[in-house]
Amino acid sequence: MWALRLLHEGAVANTGPRCRSGGVAAARAVVVFGGGGGGSVFGGAAERSFGTELQIKKLRLKGVVGRAFRQSAPPKLHQKATDHYVKVLRAHGSAEATRQLAEAKAVSIRQQEQRQDSLALTSEEKTLLLWRYVPDESEALNTLRKQSHRWLWRFIKRNDWKRFDVCLEQLRTRDLAFDEVTYNLVLFGILLHRRKDDELVRQVYAEMVDERRFHPALLRLQGGFVESYFELKEVDAAPNPVNLVKCARTFWQISVNFKRQRIKELRTKLADAATRQRQRLLPERGAEAV
Repeated sequence: MWALRLLHEGAVANTGPRCRSGGVAAARAVVVFGGGGGGSVFGGAAERSFGTELQIKKLRLKGVVGRAFRQSAPPKLHQKATDHYVKVLRAHGSAEATRQLAEAKAVSIRQQEQRQDSLALTSEEKTLLLWRYVPDESEALNTLRKQSHRWLWRFIKRNDWKRFDVCLEQLRTRDLAFDEVTYNLVLFGILLHRRKDDELVRQVYAEMVDERRFHPALLRLQGGFVESYFELKEVDAAPNPVNLVKCARTFWQISVNFKRQRIKELRTKLADAATRQRQRLLPERGAEAV
């Protein structure tokens, strides 16, 4: 890039004899190379170039000082001012040069983070993306599922097994996918139901495992409890209904925590994939614009 600087010396208001006689006011145009080439020529007169690379070679700057001088891009200074600036960079073991390089690196990192943030999805976009690719976790279905959990819990505490079975049947009829909390309530509902065979618990647990979307730690917890229950039942030491209700409440809270973690991980993975896709599409859009 060429930079043209016009330095006008003198004016029509000058009181010199040449101005009074209609002479031309003295003017000088200096052409400066921005890239650091050799001297420039204007009107046949060679002028000095203030290119950064040429200054680095002339001043014999190397190492940290040379990088700092190149990074800072100092203005077009007088020779004495330039020498003083280089002296400051070299002072105290090039401490000032090192500080300037560190600041420039920090600024570059902040700018890169800002660009990444501009491509990152907002919280609302992450939620919409989750609902699009995991429709079972949409707001309406989640609200319906939570309400069903409350009613199932009430029916368990009241021993109202007829309505408990009707509620489960409604969930299956509406194709509402069971989550960690739903399976937990179904498992304990079977154990607390006096007219149902406890062996159905193993079938429900096997169905839960076949879903292949629940955390292995939760599956081990539920499976271990089921097996322990049957072992205690063989020796007539199974927990009574009061203790089972307390266990159901505890496992309910554990299931909620595991579900929260699962949804959070899904949301993060989908958002990261969308961000990477935006990063790939950004250069393509820039090339199309050109």
